[in-house]
Amino acid sequence: MFDWKSIVKPNGKPFCALTAGLAVFLTFVFLLEQVISLEDRMVLSPKNIFNLGRLSNYPLIHLSWLHLFFNLFSLMGPLNLFESQHGTVYTGVALNLTAIFAGLLYCVVGKLLYPEESVAGASGWFFTLIGYFSWKASLANPRTQVLQTPYHFPTALSPLILLLLITLIIPNASFWGHLSGLTIGYLIGANEKAFSKLSPPGWLIKKIETKLDAYIEKIPHFVKYYREVEVEDTDRTDYSWLFEPNVSLPLHNDPPQQTRGNGRVLGTA
Repeated sequence: MFDWKSIVKPNGKPFCALTAGLAVFLTFVFLLEQVISLEDRMVLSPKNIFNLGRLSNYPLIHLSWLHLFFNLFSLMGPLNLFESQHGTVYTGVALNLTAIFAGLLYCVVGKLLYPEESVAGASGWFFTLIGYFSWKASLANPRTQVLQTPYHFPTALSPLILLLLITLIIPNASFWGHLSGLTIGYLIGANEKAFSKLSPPGWLIKKIETKLDAYIEKIPHFVKYYREVEVEDTDRTDYSWLFEPNVSLPLHNDPPQQTRGNGRVLGTA
């Protein structure tokens, strides 16, 4: 099972500011979509490979309440942990970059295999994060026990079990969308130093945060903004994991969701 204490309150501190803010923003976008049609403008398909707006924004659109709820439920934990380790600004940049990279991968493969399919939803971020964390965990513990059985499974491949389960159980879940996100997570986990170079340098983030200090101080105290100075000494290539030591596979069963339109959702994970 999840190590909920370390995920929800990392180091005993409040929920992370960006993670909490993203949950509110995704809900706002969904409510806005009920009034103004955003689906046709934001979902991503292979023909949109050069559309930067869609490449950046497709994780923000959700096709039903269930789609939104399960994506939020699954994403908040790993994103909260990531933000506490990397800082709030870095996490925001990482979310945008990973959405673009996963979207590009989805479109390139889609040109050959599924030219008419489209995707939307934040579960691509979820798969990126569990791919990242599972790769990190595999460096310290290459094989983990499957539940309480005598069998062991490669730690880095654990998310693939979840990917297959979601594909089989949830109608219209996008296997290729999830796999694209997972692949990007693996690549970041394998070479995080290279990925970090795509983010603004630490000195610049600290300078910006200093300029905006008065506004940062106004953030409610029930959430925590992680400044660059708080995480700059953190080894971002170090081992970290989402799950308690005795549990290796992040398995759960989610009920099917109802969707509208022709797009395929990025699962409910």
